[in-house]
Formats: sequence, structure tokens, C-alpha cells
Amino acid sequence: MSPVKKSLLTILGLIMATTAALAAMKAMDAEVSPVPPVAGPAVDRQVTVSTEVVQDKVLKGADGRVTVSLNLTAARLPVLDNRPVQAADLVIVLDRSGSMEGRKLEDARQAVIRLLDQMGPGDRLGLVTYSSGVQTRSTLVPLTETNRRQLALAVRQLHAGGGTNLGGGLSRGIDLLMRTPAGDRQRRVILISDGLANQGVTDPVALGRMASAAVENRFTISTAGVGLDFNETLMTAIADQGAGHYHFLEDPRTFARVFEEELQSARQVAAADVAIRIPLEPGVRLISAGGYPVHHDRGTAVVRPGNLLSGQSRTLFLTFQVPTDVEKEITLGRVGLTYRHQDESHTVNAPRPLTVACVPDPAAVMASIKKDFWAEQVVREEFSQLKEAVAADIRDGKKDRAQARIQAYESKQEAINTVVGSGKVADNLSSDVQDLRRQVAETFTGAPAAVAEKKKQVSKSMQYDGYKMRRNQ
Repeated sequence: MSPVKKSLLTILGLIMATTAALAAMKAMDAEVSPVPPVAGPAVDRQVTVSTEVVQDKVLKGADGRVTVSLNLTAARLPVLDNRPVQAADLVIVLDRSGSMEGRKLEDARQAVIRLLDQMGPGDRLGLVTYSSGVQTRSTLVPLTETNRRQLALAVRQLHAGGGTNLGGGLSRGIDLLMRTPAGDRQRRVILISDGLANQGVTDPVALGRMASAAVENRFTISTAGVGLDFNETLMTAIADQGAGHYHFLEDPRTFARVFEEELQSARQVAAADVAIRIPLEPGVRLISAGGYPVHHDRGTAVVRPGNLLSGQSRTLFLTFQVPTDVEKEITLGRVGLTYRHQDESHTVNAPRPLTVACVPDPAAVMASIKKDFWAEQVVREEFSQLKEAVAADIRDGKKDRAQARIQAYESKQEAINTVVGSGKVADNLSSDVQDLRRQVAETFTGAPAAVAEKKKQVSKSMQYDGYKMRRNQ
């Protein structure tokens, strides 16, 4: 056996050993295999879709994971006389439980009043509050001067007290939009919470299922967690199922920024209700899609990454698993996109299906890696997965487990990069990974009370960073 091939086999062995170690840990989903194939861009008037397989060969008998880089780019909307392009319907669902007493509720009040000043007469706003019970402070109403004054008065009269019936508030906010005709409007629910759902519906699966009604009824649900005592996993899941955004507000003074971002993004939607649809060949599975839920509908994988804004470009990494028992070319599927623009439905399909080859030669597999796409996959997708997993370990007090994840990631990427030679990945390993390692160590240093507070702050901040980067938001 030649020295080169022996070296490649050694590297591949290290990669496979690392994979086994990660699987034994049961929680780290960072994919060991790099990624898959090519299809040129597909363009219609509003959206361009391009796909690239990061690695177009997989090793016979290996785990069969391949990743596709999917880029979605929206056209720029015309601006007419500096007027808003689209009217917005917003329903704010605000936590007023006892833990919101004081600064949090006051900042929330001021942020809603400021939002009223920014919305136009063609916009509509609804307000729901919840504690142990749920109150509709205002149905969805147009922002006439009279309605503005009444809404501002209702907001100023809010007070805190009671438990956290988050599910009841979410259900009421959804109902307000579903009972009001949409027209050609961008519609969203914004759910605010600073604590754990402890009354009414509390099951995360049931709350996620509740949020999924949004995509079926052409609106989105965004969430904002305030402070350090809410459940970030739940708030992320609700936003993902509702095709919206998750915001982390460690400082409640940033309430206004969240409302402004949601309003401005509602005004600039170029492609609404975006759905990625991939008819899968037998034996092929889509196992992850940039953190978004993957649904299956009669052999087709469906992912809903939210709206595309005017001029926006987003890249998501889709990871497939293919059979590797036989040497052959494998078709993954043909990526298609459906969306709405100006209340009309559109479909864009990639020009050709994505394919990979199952081969017995490790050197051929390593040589098929496309450096730039692989580097982006590592730094954006896999490192973000690592951060989210480490954040969960920190939250659970598992310092050694977090450090083991980091070491496993570092060993795997170093082994592959010995062959690929990406400067971007080298920088990630020498800088970002070392910073992450130090952050874990520092979080668990100090008196127990200080460590407990740092665990909450660091885990939420780290999870939020990974969430945004992985979804390219």
C-alpha cells in the first residue's frame, strides 16, 4: 500500500473513530461526514435557488451522510415613494406573570407604545396578555388615532401577577389572527415570556404542534425569551414550528428592538410561506436541515425556513443519509421551492437532481470534498451544532461532557483538514474552538452561586449564537 493511501486511511479511521465517540455520547448531532452534489441555479422572478453537494462521493460501508449547501436568494422589492411596501398584522402575546414585575414589564409597556407610533394606519395590532389566565386586551384592529389611544391606555394599565399560562396565551394569539381575514398582509404573532410554562398546556411537543398551525394559515410565530429563567429550547421550538424567529433578550431594555425588527421584516417579505420540498429516492433520508424541523409527506421531505426578505440571501445545509451497501450512483432528490408573492403561489425547481457516488476508495472520497463549501459547512453548520450541544451541557452542569464534545469536534476537523487544507477551518480550530473551550472552563470557575448564574447566562447566549448562525438569520 502506498504511503499516501495509508495516510488517507489513517485519517479516515480517525474520522470514523471520532464518529463512534460522538454517537456514544448520544447527544451530539454534529455530522461527521462532509457533504454532497451539484445542481445549477434555478431562477424565477422573485427567488433564485442553487444547490451544491459538498462531497460527491461516500465510502462503501460508512455511515452514508452527505451534506448539500442550499442557497436561497430573493429579488429586491420596489420602493414606492418611501411608503411601506406591505401592510402588517401583528399580535403581541405578552407575559405578565409575577416574575415580570418591575423593570421587565415597564420596558415591555414602553416598547409596545413605541411600536404603536411606528405602525401606519394600514397596519393592524392585537394584544393578548397571560399569567395564570389569558386576557384579550385588544382584538386585531386598524391603527386609527382612536385605536392607538385605546391600545396605549390598555398597555399602561397592565400589571404583573400570577403564574405562566404560556400555552393559553399562544392559543389566544393564534386565534386572533385566524378569525381575521388576511388579505395581502404579512401576519405574525410575537410571543414574549420570561419564565417556564407552568400552567395550562406545558408539554413542549403540544406547544410546538400548536405553533405549527401558523404555516397552515399563512402567518408566522416569533418568540422572545426575556432574562435568564425561561426555557430557550421551548422558545426555539415554537419559533421553528411557527416559521418565525427566536430572540434572546438578556436585557429587557431591548424589547423595542425586537418589535421594530419584526415590524420591518414584515414590511419587506419578498417570498412568504417558503417551503423546501425534496422528493426522496428509496433508501434516502433527509436527517437535518439547518436546525429547522423536517417533515415527511408521502415520500417528500418538507422544510419551512420562514420568509425571505427583499434582497436577502440565505444558505442552509441539508444533511442526507444514503445507503452504502452497494457501489453505485445514488440520487438524493431534486430540490424544489414553493412560496407566495403578492398572494400568488409560485414554484421553483432545481434544474436537475442531486447525486452522489458510493465508492470503495477512501482517497477518492477525500478528494471529492469541495473545500470552500466544506469549510462553510464546518464553520456555520457543524460548529453551530457544537455550540448548541455545549450550551445544553453547561445548562445541565456537565462540564466534562462539554469539553469532550469540543475535543471530539477538534480531532475530527483537524483530521479532515489535514487533507483539505482550508484556512477558514484552521482559523476556526485555532481561535473559535479554543475560545469555546475557555468559555466552558470559566463558566464552572468560582463560588457555587456565581457558577449557577453564569451557567444560565452562558448557556442561553451560546445557544442563541448557534441558533442564529445555523439558520443563517
